[in-house]
Amino acid sequence: MEFNNGAVLEALRLALHRQIPWHKRPAIFTLLRSHGLIQIVDQKPPPNTKYLPTLQIAVLTDKGQSEIRRIEASKHVSGWLDDDYFATFLAGVVLA
Repeated sequence: MEFNNGAVLEALRLALHRQIPWHKRPAIFTLLRSHGLIQIVDQKPPPNTKYLPTLQIAVLTDKGQSEIRRIEASKHVSGWLDDDYFATFLAGVVLA
C-alpha cells in the first residue's frame, strides 16, 4: 500500500490533535505505527465520570513530530504531494 506525502501529513496532523481512536483508525495509521511515527496510549476519562471505559488513541512520537516538520518544510518542492512518502522516508533512513 502506497501513501503520498499529503496523506501522511494529514494522518500525522490527526494524531497530533488526538482525534483518532485506535479502534477507528484508517489503514495508514498501522503503517505509521510500524515506522515508529505514532504510538497508542490510553486516554483515561475525567475523574468525575462513571462507567466510561479507557479509550486507546493514536499520538505522535518524537520521530512523528520531526516528520511533520520535515514534510511541511518540503511542501515547496514541486510534486511533493504526489511523491510516494514511504519511498522518500525509507531512503532518508537508509542514507542517514
